[in-house]
Amino acid sequence: MQILKLGGSAITIKSGWMRANKIAIARLAQAVARAWKKGARNLIIVHGAGSFGHPLVLKWGLDGGVRTPRQKVACFRTHLACCSLSALLTGALVENGVPAVSIPPMDIIRSKNRRIASFNTKPVFAALGSGRVPVLFGDMVPDSKLGYSVCSGDQIAAYLGKKASRVILASNVDGVMAKGRLVPLITRRNYAKISRHLSGSSSPDVTGGMAGKIKEMLSIRKPVFIANASKPSRITALLLGKKAVCTKIRW
Repeated sequence: MQILKLGGSAITIKSGWMRANKIAIARLAQAVARAWKKGARNLIIVHGAGSFGHPLVLKWGLDGGVRTPRQKVACFRTHLACCSLSALLTGALVENGVPAVSIPPMDIIRSKNRRIASFNTKPVFAALGSGRVPVLFGDMVPDSKLGYSVCSGDQIAAYLGKKASRVILASNVDGVMAKGRLVPLITRRNYAKISRHLSGSSSPDVTGGMAGKIKEMLSIRKPVFIANASKPSRITALLLGKKAVCTKIRW
């Protein structure tokens, strides 16, 4: 089983307000379809929320939890926005012959202080077992300490990745860049050194940016590959187990 995580920066205009990058979505759907048709069938897709999640969370102050009636309404508005983005991606996959089905994390994940406390994976693996491609995404989920909280796509990919053979992260860069150069390999031994060189993004991100992604992925102790989603052929190659320009993360 493989996990493909599509970053919010790869499928939305992250500096905008609920702006989908429809061209990128179409190309990535085609890239997945090419791999699917060549046998890469045992696949779960997770995607970030990008401009359908981060700006909304910040506008309504949801990153610290959901306490007031106003925040609860805003929480569900954010959830619906994330669902709409997932519908666009899932629709593009289906149009290209991939039997994808979107599964909202709000329905199956419970968190405690922003970390996953329980995850009902039965719907995910039932879909996988019936030949479909489950699609999950960064979402607002019930939180026993905060009412509701953000559950990032990276956290979901890491949780599911513990049962996978590999995880592929499709971002908006060739891989992890330090001082303008691609880092080919990251391990627990060199992470601290490399993380000091990771620059922040000018776009809003409530889930930790690239440093947060790397730290999340190191925890699963499985091979992880970070590649450029704007080069769809690289995503197809990695799904098929072939070499491509990327950063590899391993324990």
